Amino acid sequence: MLLENTYGIVQSNYKFKIETHPANFVNSPYYDKLTEIYRSLENHRGFKDITKAKTLPNCDFYMPKDNFVLEFDETQHFTLPRKIALEHYPKELKLGFDRTKWITLCKKIDAKDNNPPFRDEQRAWYDTLRDFLPELITLRPTVRVFSRDFEWCSLDPTKPQDVAKFKLYANLF
Repeated sequence: MLLENTYGIVQSNYKFKIETHPANFVNSPYYDKLTEIYRSLENHRGFKDITKAKTLPNCDFYMPKDNFVLEFDETQHFTLPRKIALEHYPKELKLGFDRTKWITLCKKIDAKDNNPPFRDEQRAWYDTLRDFLPELITLRPTVRVFSRDFEWCSLDPTKPQDVAKFKLYANLF
């Protein structure tokens, strides 16, 4: 409700038809960087072909009027592979979250999900693609919020001060 009251239509579990293998981005200015990130994830623990889905799994929320994706990151997103990926991001990539904070959270939380064994690398890659999505299909920067930063359900979507608090926290436009 908070998102709907703020941004109008909200599409949950939205599907962007973006392929997942780096070879699919050969015409993108970020092809080399995406390939570098993918290879660093594969080399981290030696798992090859970490993309099993042909297209990017659904995003958490898409706000079509404001043309951006919002991802709600629970602790399982803060892994060593995610840190590795984030450290390879180009400095000029516009993000809707604090990359340094996310790297710090990866070090602090150091979550592990090894079912399947390459799950952490796979999740880090899909998160990377969601972060690069604005550059691939012309969206505003992907916004990420950490589930443990705030008691999100305590915000009242009918109160302007709560909406403002959310927008300020999430660095939303």
